[in-house]
Amino acid sequence: MQVEILALCDFAQDAMGKLNVVGAFDAITVREFPSVHPLMCVAARIRFPVYELGAHSVRLEIVDAEGERLAPPLDGSMSVDGIGGDSACANLALTMHNLRVEREASWRLALSIDGQERASVPLYIRKAASHRS
Repeated sequence: MQVEILALCDFAQDAMGKLNVVGAFDAITVREFPSVHPLMCVAARIRFPVYELGAHSVRLEIVDAEGERLAPPLDGSMSVDGIGGDSACANLALTMHNLRVEREASWRLALSIDGQERASVPLYIRKAASHRS
């Protein structure tokens, strides 16, 4: 299998096999800690060769370098069916609401399939520089 797309974004939708992604990003800037980020989406497109079609377990988690989680992991499953080609794609479009952020840090969104990490992207959470008048 090959992860073709993994992104954090403002909006993601699977519309009849088409993955719509709007506003991909890798950083969030907040005014103060703790802070709540109201909405964040995860978009993923995974290509499976015909010999890997069928059921697969999926896990998404946001962790730092020490393995601390920013939020509970998202566990699920997907069933991938082919339609006559030599491969098939599965799209994931997930929305996370009210993500609580306690500190400035470098995180990474990790995508695991069948218990093996297949892709990751960074998420940098920073405090905005204060401006004095």
